[in-house]
Amino acid sequence: MTSFRLSSRFLALLSFALYLSTSVSGCGQQPHQVNFRVTGESIIVVPVTINGAGPFNFMLDTGTTNTLIDRKLAEELHLPPAGKRLLSRFQNEAVTPLAHADSVSMAGANVRSLDLLVINHLADGPPYVHGSLGEDFMRYFDLLIDNRHRLIQFELGPGPLTDMLAGEQLPLTLNGSNENEPTENRLIVIGQCIEPGGREMKFQLDSGATRMMLFSGLNTRGVFSSVSTHTVEGPFGLHFEANLQTAHLQLGKRLLTETVIVPEGNISPRGADVDGLLPTSLFRSIFISHSGKFVILDPSAKPKLARSKLPFRPDAAITDGTSNSGKPRRPPE
Repeated sequence: MTSFRLSSRFLALLSFALYLSTSVSGCGQQPHQVNFRVTGESIIVVPVTINGAGPFNFMLDTGTTNTLIDRKLAEELHLPPAGKRLLSRFQNEAVTPLAHADSVSMAGANVRSLDLLVINHLADGPPYVHGSLGEDFMRYFDLLIDNRHRLIQFELGPGPLTDMLAGEQLPLTLNGSNENEPTENRLIVIGQCIEPGGREMKFQLDSGATRMMLFSGLNTRGVFSSVSTHTVEGPFGLHFEANLQTAHLQLGKRLLTETVIVPEGNISPRGADVDGLLPTSLFRSIFISHSGKFVILDPSAKPKLARSKLPFRPDAAITDGTSNSGKPRRPPE
């Protein structure tokens, strides 16, 4: 859920040449759609194909800068090595190998030439999840995450979804910084803490986070008073002492009252330029426009969208690990 995301997202930019070599295909006039399942409290799992093989179960994680793949699956697919990259978790850093995929696709939308971070396993994910689909894939699309119906609609934007959805458009920052170095593939929204002594706060929009978190060491102690601590289970099996606070936040015109995690120790990632994580699961639905650089919380559908029938993709089935769909399948000849 959040460590790897809060890690590579702050580290090592893809080179401009690699950016130019990555291309997208498969999106037409109609939005694509894919049903997802939920594991744990609110983690989204979607079907992903790699080099034509699969589908495999991946978490969809807007908080991850780069797509992650389980080492065993990368070996089974014979993905060639593509160098290494420094990966930072909450409390440590590690040099992590990269593997190159000619194509990564979800529900027929395809991103070509993508380097994937190879990890031993997602410690906080179920055994049938083989990776995490990150912002290096999703940045090409505008997407509607419908948590009520467990459905994702996405398009190579701007497109019909942008025209059909109404609501307050909150500015979205797609770039950040890590120790004064620029970073990309970010989704940062700005809110206001309305507690006494509150201030403006930056949040990473994170579909991989189960609860709102405010990082320690970023002036949160000046916002919330100290209370008794609890042992909290965080990302990747990490346990830490934290305060559970009731926070009153404002995002645009929207007021939120949520229980937030405020860690006792400074576990925020090195160079973190946000104050915390804002889970997408807090909302019934959320529209993320990479092309327009805005987000709509709980958008309303105009009549035109309600009447439309979006295509269902047969490759969008999600498995629970009981079938053989988790094994690599040869791409069609």
